Amino acid sequence: MNKPPLNSAQMPDYLKARKLHLNGIIVVLAGVKKLNARVNKNTKVETLTIDAIKAELDFIDLQLKRKDG
Repeated sequence: MNKPPLNSAQMPDYLKARKLHLNGIIVVLAGVKKLNARVNKNTKVETLTIDAIKAELDFIDLQLKRKDG
């Protein structure tokens, strides 16, 4: 099922919610790493996932700055 397109008034709220969600994922990943401190090596998949999430967060920040500016 496809979501209806967002109008420009809804976009900042959507971006802020998405940013919050992605930050939550990073926090959960960090928490899992603390639980598995014994096996404290980064896998390639973890590294790529975290890098992709951080890139998405940077892109969201850029979009929010454009909306504000």
